[in-house]
Amino acid sequence: MFLDLLRGLAAILVLADHWRNYFFVNFHEVGLHRVLLAVPYILTAAGHEAVVIFFVLSGFLIGGTIRRSLELGQWNWASYLTNRLVRLWLVLLPGLLLTLLWDKIGVALEASRPVYVGDPANHILGSIARADVATVFVGNLLFVQEVLVPAFGSNGPLWSLANEFWYYVLFPLGLLTILPVMSNRTRIITAALFTLLCVWLRTTLLPLFAVWLLGAVLLNLPRPHLSNALRWLAAATYVPIVFVCTRLHNTLGIVSDYILAGGTAALIWTLLSASQPAPAAARQVRFSRGLARFSYTLYVVHFPFLTLIAALLVGDRRWQPTPPHIAAALGILAVTLAYAYGVASLTEVHTDPVRRWVQRSLGIATAPRTGDRL
Repeated sequence: MFLDLLRGLAAILVLADHWRNYFFVNFHEVGLHRVLLAVPYILTAAGHEAVVIFFVLSGFLIGGTIRRSLELGQWNWASYLTNRLVRLWLVLLPGLLLTLLWDKIGVALEASRPVYVGDPANHILGSIARADVATVFVGNLLFVQEVLVPAFGSNGPLWSLANEFWYYVLFPLGLLTILPVMSNRTRIITAALFTLLCVWLRTTLLPLFAVWLLGAVLLNLPRPHLSNALRWLAAATYVPIVFVCTRLHNTLGIVSDYILAGGTAALIWTLLSASQPAPAAARQVRFSRGLARFSYTLYVVHFPFLTLIAALLVGDRRWQPTPPHIAAALGILAVTLAYAYGVASLTEVHTDPVRRWVQRSLGIATAPRTGDRL
């Protein structure tokens, strides 16, 4: 339950960051009631930090799946890559098509066109002309965005999916190299591939691989024995760390990501001390799982949708956070959540049956996936 909740809340943080940046002026430009708005502005400034949380969670969950497969002698690349690619593509392909749809509408409408062609005023989007072409579309499907091509169209948040995919590849390559479960010849090949990928990605995606690995490292630690009170204390301590890192990132850069990754790994480790799972029918469990079930879709589809709405409604000057503007923006936020949930109901929630169908069609044996929820 706690990991589902953490994952779901991280997706909400990404959405909240982009939503606030699109519709409201920066904090130093706020006119009235600045003190009262300080906390909301702080709470909607952790989009990048939420991605770091995703990486640590991914390392823990996906790393655990790989380790279990190896321990049971059921590891194979075909099953593993099929699981990962079905999971990613089932949402990413519709997400790219929806990005194309919203961007084409935005460019076609006179009221919204300036945001898409490089005259965004106070918005956070530049020209999409070079990022809205077929080669970029294919590059994003192949997870080379921010390596060989930019993120597709207006959908800047897609940068992190390239990180995820190549970390999915790097980790088993490294693990198969150091663990004596394969022949020496196979280990030499995996070591060579691991090295080549590290050299290729050294200036783009590789620096954040350490963040992902921190989640996987938790698999080697013994589970702690902590009281419920200590787990709540750890969570209460962790929350301010997240938002302090939003400030540190401006000065420390990637170092702040490492700090947050360490704090996130520590939090997950403390949560593992819960010996009794919460009842599946409990309200908080249903809420956490429901939020987590469309978190990936929310991440992939929200930004182009928000871009078009902001381009049409905000114009060349973002809003002051007055009550009418706050009410309107909250309505837009609710519509965006509903939109993402609707897309997820057609895509993400069907991941398991689609995965099984693909495996049967390709004649691929199913590897164990206990705990794999990313």
